[in-house]
Amino acid sequence: MIKKIINFLNEDELKIVSQYFKFANKFFDKEYSNPAINRVKGGSFTSNPDFVAESILLAKKEIVEEAVGEKVLPTYSYSRLYINGSELIKHVDRPSCEVSITLNIFGDKDWKIYMRPKNSSVEPLGLTTQPGEGVLYEGMKYQHWREKYTGEKCMQIFLHYVR
Repeated sequence: MIKKIINFLNEDELKIVSQYFKFANKFFDKEYSNPAINRVKGGSFTSNPDFVAESILLAKKEIVEEAVGEKVLPTYSYSRLYINGSELIKHVDRPSCEVSITLNIFGDKDWKIYMRPKNSSVEPLGLTTQPGEGVLYEGMKYQHWREKYTGEKCMQIFLHYVR
């Protein structure tokens, strides 16, 4: 199952969340020495746990359940600021990411996420989201990745659930 969810965050929620991460971005830019902010492979930054992302994980549970058609249990969130040249390496998720959402917070350039069934060679599905939109997918069933980012900055939140 792969579903694009328009307005996963409404306009007011997106404004608050975007401003929060733009503020946090100032610390990322300075490589602030907070142990919760980590530089990861490919030059991007992560913040885990992040209280805002964890709050979204819990607050949006009913929307995820409606999209999936059954109850889900939140497991964790992961926030990542991609910078020019960053990429999301091709992978399949672990069991705690049975149902996942990649949520676009902001970016200065459209950036596709690619998905295809694991162990398959079919042409991948490429999806682009706008800020506030999310893509729901079954992370253990679909191999997914992003090619190198050619813009300056793109903020994504990943929300993970199990059935």
